Amino acid sequence: MNRAEHHVGGVPPTARPGDVLAELVAAGVAAADALLDTAAGQAQVRRVAARLTANAAAAAGHLPAGLAADGTPDGRCTVLPASGGTDQPARAAAVTAAAITTSQCDEGLRESRGHPGLHAYAAGLAAAEDADASLSVFLRALAVGWEVGARLGLLLGAPRAGVHPHGGWGAAAAATAAGVAVGLDTAALTTAANLALTVALTGPEPSTRRGQPAHHLLPALGTAGGLSMAYLVRDGFPATDPAVAHFGRIAHQGPPAPAAASAALTARPLLPEAYFKPVGVCAHALTSWTVARAVAREVPAADVAAVTVRTYAGAALLAERSPANRLARQFSIPWAVACGLLDLDPGAPSGRLPDERRALAARLAERVTVRHDPGLDDGYPAGRPAVVEVTTRAGRRLDARARFHPGDREEPMTADESAAVDAELLREPAAPAGAAELLRRLTRATGATPLRHLTSLARGGAADLTGGPPPGPVGSHTPGRKDMTPW
Repeated sequence: MNRAEHHVGGVPPTARPGDVLAELVAAGVAAADALLDTAAGQAQVRRVAARLTANAAAAAGHLPAGLAADGTPDGRCTVLPASGGTDQPARAAAVTAAAITTSQCDEGLRESRGHPGLHAYAAGLAAAEDADASLSVFLRALAVGWEVGARLGLLLGAPRAGVHPHGGWGAAAAATAAGVAVGLDTAALTTAANLALTVALTGPEPSTRRGQPAHHLLPALGTAGGLSMAYLVRDGFPATDPAVAHFGRIAHQGPPAPAAASAALTARPLLPEAYFKPVGVCAHALTSWTVARAVAREVPAADVAAVTVRTYAGAALLAERSPANRLARQFSIPWAVACGLLDLDPGAPSGRLPDERRALAARLAERVTVRHDPGLDDGYPAGRPAVVEVTTRAGRRLDARARFHPGDREEPMTADESAAVDAELLREPAAPAGAAELLRRLTRATGATPLRHLTSLARGGAADLTGGPPPGPVGSHTPGRKDMTPW
């Protein structure tokens, strides 16, 4: 059978009875395009791109061994946390995704219980560079992957106990982002997303809290796998049976419920509801850190005798008082509270904290107890409630609480505040010298600018903002592709 005789993706839509994925992907594509049709929406997508670029670049020198190898000077796909590039898009996507989880200062959607941008950005960047695409193609890939991933998170709900969300439905976000970059239409994007869910990861959550580097393999391999699905579909790989219900049973708490499907199919763009982290720790620790910073204005850290944090079930798992390394500290509420009381960055690498202050934070974290409060469970994911009770050495007691952190949509950061967080990330000595300029250009360059003309800055090159004609269609699957190059 030749390509003209069968449907994009290998099977007709009627072969997928009862599967909501096609409708979900179509909703995500439509929402992304509606977002990008507005100046405000374009600015929001560029803000996500800048934040994730800063995260990846800041991980230079901090990736686990084996993920940090240098690239080659002429590789098509930039390896942001290393140097140079690679002609293997899946490798570039894997390293970039792992790098973002090294810095942990990314974005997400509370209700989806995950980070759609993490996977969509890394896959979209690698695929767009591999295709020599324009900036606008990359930004559309990021927006579509984000919207599809966020909807899948809403659809599937909370993971099963002990399962970490990275590399799961995020692989489908990666598949759709890469699919946009290589020119797949909406039907083919659905096939790629379904294949990604068919082989998605279900990694253990406890290893993350223990600071084990295998945590970084979940986003790395999940993102690389999603990108590979997009390439396979582009090259004619056939579709398979619907995988959403299966993945829901394996990694989540059962097949999607009708109410979840209804929420996931909303027509409005979800990206404007994203949160941005002000510091690089797990989002479950951010409200406790927020409260601790407020308490520090009333009680000097030296006067603190004990702290009890009451919070919802998911956050209460982050209870380690003596985290073993940076990753474990990023998933420790006691460490985040201690740093909040001391006005320290809880996500900073060890070398960025003076030894004396780091030791003081470690001693203070030993005095922090985290308890699950069932009465707060219903407060998540509408918020992340935390109650912090501080007892001073003089016997004084203070109670303070928060539902949101700076950067939540309920308490958004200004553009300048967000840019300051990006700049702080790039203070890492090993970050590429041109990364700050790359961030600036990502927010200002015209859509017709070839993406690699910008990312060359991260390799020590000079950006070319003159643009030129937009790249032509990539591959054989171009029906329904939207041209966004004017912006």
